[in-house]
Amino acid sequence: MSTGPNEEDETKRFFFIHIQKTAGTSIREHLMENFDRSEVYPPLEQGGLPKVLARYVFGQKLVDTPAAEQAKYQLFNGHMPYAVSQRLAFNTPPSTMTVLRDPVARTLSVLGQKRRHRPEFANATLEDIYDNSAIYTGEILNHQTKVFAVPNESNLLSGFDPFPVGLEQLELAKKNLNKVNVIGLQSDIPSFLAELERKFGWPSLLSGARKNVGDRREVNPIFLERIAADNAIDMAFYRYAIQLVKSRAL
Repeated sequence: MSTGPNEEDETKRFFFIHIQKTAGTSIREHLMENFDRSEVYPPLEQGGLPKVLARYVFGQKLVDTPAAEQAKYQLFNGHMPYAVSQRLAFNTPPSTMTVLRDPVARTLSVLGQKRRHRPEFANATLEDIYDNSAIYTGEILNHQTKVFAVPNESNLLSGFDPFPVGLEQLELAKKNLNKVNVIGLQSDIPSFLAELERKFGWPSLLSGARKNVGDRREVNPIFLERIAADNAIDMAFYRYAIQLVKSRAL
């Protein structure tokens, strides 16, 4: 019985760990230009956008996908923890990529998105949305650290599953981030694209990432300080990411 594709095939597989509100949608569209759509997960399927989005978010669906079907894909995308990329049915995990963002700016962008797209928040303040428990625990609280701190054996494989992180989880997140093949910062997307081109030969066709909404000038400074304090671990993780990106560029 075959255990999966051969080693040469496996070196051609890629996994974009898409952290919400980091310009990742623009990056994903750029990455997909280098593949046939049939080679990209999640696939287009009957049931339309809701089914595609479910696959994009729920990593367990990908982990449970039969090995023969996984083998059809060359590029995997999703709002999923790093752990999902390590649990696929290949002898060698895919090459991984991600983009990170200043946690305060990312949080403001999440809140702005909720206010624009969810009718129940149309007249809410950013603080009101921030205080929504489901949004706060699933999409804000030390979110980027969480994405890289979920253990490989965990069953919390959606990027929006609440997952408390402390100093121990921060160290695991740093360790896992070190294993990511290409790391980008939302503040310098051109360098990320240039590294993709250098490492994988993908031309930098993207003219510019769409700007995510999150203007600090419109926000009470006390609220900005609150976000930073609540997400102190994410702030530390992001500082580590900045230094890691700089060290790789030397």
